[in-house]
Amino acid sequence: MKNETKQFRADSYANAITGLATPADKSSAGFHYRRHDLGVEQLNSVYEQDALAARIVDRVVDDSIREGFRVAGPDAAGFDFGSIDSEIEDLDALNIVADGWRWSRLYGGALLILVVNDGQPMDQPLNLDTATRLSSIQVVEAPYVFPAGYNPGLGARAFRNPEHYDITVPFGSAKIRRVHRSRTIRIDGIKVSPTRMIAKNGWGPSVIDRVYTEIAQLGEVMGYCRSIMHDISIQVYKLDGFRDQLCGSAQSQAEMRQILETIRFSVDNLHVLALDSADEYTEVSRNVSGLKELTDKFVDALVRATDMPRTILLGEQPGGLNASSDSEIRAWFDHVASQQKQILAPVISRVMEILLAVRSNRGEDVPEEWTIEFPPLWQPTADQRSQTYLRQAQADQIYFLNGVLSADEIRARLVSDGMIEAIEMPNSDGGEGGT
Repeated sequence: MKNETKQFRADSYANAITGLATPADKSSAGFHYRRHDLGVEQLNSVYEQDALAARIVDRVVDDSIREGFRVAGPDAAGFDFGSIDSEIEDLDALNIVADGWRWSRLYGGALLILVVNDGQPMDQPLNLDTATRLSSIQVVEAPYVFPAGYNPGLGARAFRNPEHYDITVPFGSAKIRRVHRSRTIRIDGIKVSPTRMIAKNGWGPSVIDRVYTEIAQLGEVMGYCRSIMHDISIQVYKLDGFRDQLCGSAQSQAEMRQILETIRFSVDNLHVLALDSADEYTEVSRNVSGLKELTDKFVDALVRATDMPRTILLGEQPGGLNASSDSEIRAWFDHVASQQKQILAPVISRVMEILLAVRSNRGEDVPEEWTIEFPPLWQPTADQRSQTYLRQAQADQIYFLNGVLSADEIRARLVSDGMIEAIEMPNSDGGEGGT
């Protein structure tokens, strides 16, 4: 028993010395250990100084608002939705909402504060029945927003829907303002369990936290590559009596250093090299084969860690005669479209609800239903459109010849799809009729 105890202690001590089964052990790569979350200043530095990190944060937001949106509904014929679009544009609502979404991705969350004139202070519930104006929309990042007044019986689960939010001003009087939740729109970056939200003051982590290891590793690899390229060529001088002079007196050593400095100066500045007939000069180049393949592995790891295809994240163009990135781009736009519905549409709908309530309080007739529609992000090429039109024309011909559709029905659909313009057809009595 004593021997076994001594053996166990010796093994444990050896692990501590050699680093086995610790984070320093190369064989422990399969064991996950938690890295600390990035702080505000670290997130700022990464976002401002790393192009890939900025693209991970920005690209889905920028693509989502690129084509704008439109408000439509069943009552479109009886209501001027264009005036609502103009009001939203005057508020710069789309760009402000996009910034809220952007900072929620960077900082783990953001709060849109709706400044509504309803005769009530900001810490009281919003009363849409007395609202007279939506003055502005303000964005506050998660590090400066703290849930308050949540139900203690629910504990952490109340963080996502608290009664109030306390907002601090980072560069000012540091005064805390309390805002009722009905006057805000919450946007989360990465949703985590309610228990984990306690450690983040009621919010989740940044999207950069999920990919920071891959970003850092790629940066380290590129740094090593830069060092290798700096020393890719080594100058070799074979000087007669070099060893004896280097191991000789201080004066002989100084003379050798002066010789080397003179040779280096001549090569670098004068592009001339003069040597004794007994001396020799050569250049040795390092072998960098396989370096590209190795760095590509780290690039692939970063791509896998994100939800972006390689062509979007890196801005690469496919190589080869028949190479195409259409499938990747379409898949990306499908992802963006889903994010539009999940994040943008509910936020814009809330802004719409307030704007229509203000108009209703003025006595205007407003629609009870509306939808937020986003134009398609994928635009087919001219050749693709031509192929689509040709296939549709062939199908219409088959339908017409088999009596499935009449010429008027086909024409009406083409007009509805915007493929042809409406034409006034004459009546049988010579007057003008319908289309």
